[in-house]
Amino acid sequence: MGLYKNIRDKLIYGDKRTELAKKNILLSLLFKGVGIATSFVMVPITLDMLDREVYGVWLTVSSILFWFTFFDVGLGSGMRNYLTEALSGNDMAQARRYVSTTFVLLTGIAIIVGVLCCVCVPLLDMNRVFNTYAESQETLMWSMLVALLATLAFFSIRNVGTIYMSMQMPAVNDGLAVTGGVLSLVIVWILSVTSCGNLFTVVAALTITPVVIYAVAAVFTFSKYKELNPSIGCVDLALGHRIVSKGLGFFIIQITSCLVIYGSSNMFVTQYCGPRDVTNYGIAYKLFNLLYVAYSIYITPFWSAYTDAAVSKDYGWMRRTFKKTLAVWGLSVVAGVLLLVISPFFFDKWVGENAHITYKLSSVTLFYICMVNLNSCVTFLLNGLNIIRVQIYTSVIFTALYLVAVLMFGEICNVEGIILLMAVAYLCMSSVHFYQCYLILNNKAKGIWQK
Repeated sequence: MGLYKNIRDKLIYGDKRTELAKKNILLSLLFKGVGIATSFVMVPITLDMLDREVYGVWLTVSSILFWFTFFDVGLGSGMRNYLTEALSGNDMAQARRYVSTTFVLLTGIAIIVGVLCCVCVPLLDMNRVFNTYAESQETLMWSMLVALLATLAFFSIRNVGTIYMSMQMPAVNDGLAVTGGVLSLVIVWILSVTSCGNLFTVVAALTITPVVIYAVAAVFTFSKYKELNPSIGCVDLALGHRIVSKGLGFFIIQITSCLVIYGSSNMFVTQYCGPRDVTNYGIAYKLFNLLYVAYSIYITPFWSAYTDAAVSKDYGWMRRTFKKTLAVWGLSVVAGVLLLVISPFFFDKWVGENAHITYKLSSVTLFYICMVNLNSCVTFLLNGLNIIRVQIYTSVIFTALYLVAVLMFGEICNVEGIILLMAVAYLCMSSVHFYQCYLILNNKAKGIWQK
């Protein structure tokens, strides 16, 4: 009984900020566990239903959708920090203005971009875009259009989850995401057993379902937290300028390091290697992304916790917490090596002959995920402190170098070469960011290092 109590106390209790983070980590672990299981079950179902080449088209579509999630120009990330500060100071009127301003601006952007998509998408040669004739121009066009419109609706409504992250309760956002994933799986399974499954129906199921889940959550959230209920009358353009100014910094970081490097990977692989290699990489990524998911569960609560600690100037807590997050990253690397060892057996049992994942592809994918996690470890501290100037520069510079390398050598690169270039870009960025964190936590940061 005493041993159980000691383990429970270490897992759950601590100072108020740490205790809240630990509880959210445990809840997120539960939700993400369900989410991981759901995504792994989804792969063989959709792969069997669509076949290898069309499944590669879906993965490419999902990459393009990832690009469109950044049309919020960083407003969600900008709101997150300022909303956390307002909630920490119990200024609910200011908090409501932040929420109202962000939601109205995002809805306006979604409408404008949605209209442009309806005009432009039908003009494109979709068979050439996806480098395939396995589906007709019409099917590809409608699939792309529905996916884009659903994604634009989602990037506005998803900020319901951002509100909970500002409250240092990211587990609620994880719960919503998992609910959408489980419901999508059920719909896709029904499509498979009724022989109604095709690219269009699968895309519709996977993109529209999350919008519905978050819309229902929005009704519940703003009924419970009436003091945060968005209103046109609470829109404050001055706050909007402040959110946009900070959000643009996050947007530049996201549009370069996240969008161009990660978001363009499947498109580059499609163009230089073909849709079948997109499927191979997508399945390898699905397995090793478990490390990213697990590390994200651990580190996500600390973004807003760092913001809260900065408000109270608790730098001792920040130093201790940063060291712990770095140690956990090291453990994730060890876990990754073990996962690499068993990966051939796992792939054989999971997808069989539907894909061909070499040990070399698995190794570079693992390296890439480890570098992304390292960058998350250091940038979550910087983001929580609203210190992002150096990140902007590193993201632009190393993303540009990555693009130059891919465009120069893409024709002679195989899929492993493209993924390796992505990993090296993140290694370079995380090295600079780690040095900045060292300066900040030891009160040595000056000039640009503290902006």
